[in-house]
Amino acid sequence: MRKTRFLYPFLASCVLLLSIGCTKEDSGEGSSAQPNEPESSEISISSFRTSCGTVHKGELINPVEADEGDRGDVRVLGPNLVAMKMGRMEQTIKLHGLDEPYLPSKRAEATQLLEELSAEGEAYFYPAEPECVVPLEDGNEALVGHLFSARGKSFSETLIRNGTAQTSMDVCQGSLISSCYRALEEDSEPIETPTPLPEYEGPSVAPGFILWKPVSDNDGRLAVHSLPYGTSVRVDSERGIDRGPGNGFGSLARFRRSGCGYGKRVKLELILSDGSMHMFGDKPFAIIPDGCKRWLVNPKGVATPNRK
Repeated sequence: MRKTRFLYPFLASCVLLLSIGCTKEDSGEGSSAQPNEPESSEISISSFRTSCGTVHKGELINPVEADEGDRGDVRVLGPNLVAMKMGRMEQTIKLHGLDEPYLPSKRAEATQLLEELSAEGEAYFYPAEPECVVPLEDGNEALVGHLFSARGKSFSETLIRNGTAQTSMDVCQGSLISSCYRALEEDSEPIETPTPLPEYEGPSVAPGFILWKPVSDNDGRLAVHSLPYGTSVRVDSERGIDRGPGNGFGSLARFRRSGCGYGKRVKLELILSDGSMHMFGDKPFAIIPDGCKRWLVNPKGVATPNRK
């Protein structure tokens, strides 16, 4: 009996120790953290793929590897210009293939968007060509290249898709990417809400047969609206890029320069959808008196001032 009385406390202690051991072991199951390895919320990115790719070291690459880029904090200087801290130095960077937008409102929107991208954390920079720089108005120089945010967003393509960029043919192998950027820019253009115009019924009506808009809201360059659908427009032998209907007109043609860039007494030709030339009276062209001003042109080729 005495041996049995001492045996019970001993067995109870063993059961208690086994129970504690099992509880500790079970609590470790289901946890993704490894011993001595702290959990991290930082996003792991191995490469960046975009619609147009990245010009890096003189070549167009898509995707571009993350570990090939330089990393650093970014400070926004303008709608296409930033300063990036690389070690102890701060380097000015111009976004490849982008100029400053023409409209002040667009410049402000672009700057705000770049600040949002920069706020994500350290950015990745890829020079378009080694040591390729452009001069700035203040006399300094800026490296030309591409930037990606800490979450993998392209600075340039984000601006373009949001309609806050002005694309251009840039230095540093800019031809490799300019056409794709331009196509991306056109796809991002907002659809204008049509404003009904009188239906064209003959030469005596529709004074707004053609609208000459020297400075478009989108990019500050010439836009020519024409009433018939599917038409093409030539201005001094330059054929505009057809953008389809808008503002109540059947067709919209965009050009490379502002209206002022074409001077005075500008020759304008209209090619109809069947390939024939529209005859403005007895001539296959109309004359725009001053390319810097807005004009409405009637079917006979008479231009009258149009105030917005």
